[in-house]
Amino acid sequence: MHACLLQPRMTPQEKLKIRMQKALNRQSKADKKAAQAKVTQQENKRAEREGELRAMARKIRMKERERREKERDEWERQYGRQSHSPSPSKYGRDHSSSRRRSRSRSRSPYYRY
Repeated sequence: MHACLLQPRMTPQEKLKIRMQKALNRQSKADKKAAQAKVTQQENKRAEREGELRAMARKIRMKERERREKERDEWERQYGRQSHSPSPSKYGRDHSSSRRRSRSRSRSPYYRY
């Protein structure tokens, strides 16, 4: 009761103003908390997506590596172990490469019609 005697009485408008400020502060805190929760949730989703993408990329790389190994093994089984196949002679290789070279010269852009 002594506190009431020391301070002058508040008007109804002042009481309303204080009540509205308190409500506004509560709402502001709640909004900040909700915004922070939303940011945290978005970060968690992003991290989860990145983890899933990394796992998918790893899986794709593994499948690609397995496919290449399988192709290499099949190629070696068909061609790599045929040591009895004759290799082309040095003359045959030189002759065909020189023929290829002369053909490419004749297809030069300067000779096009």
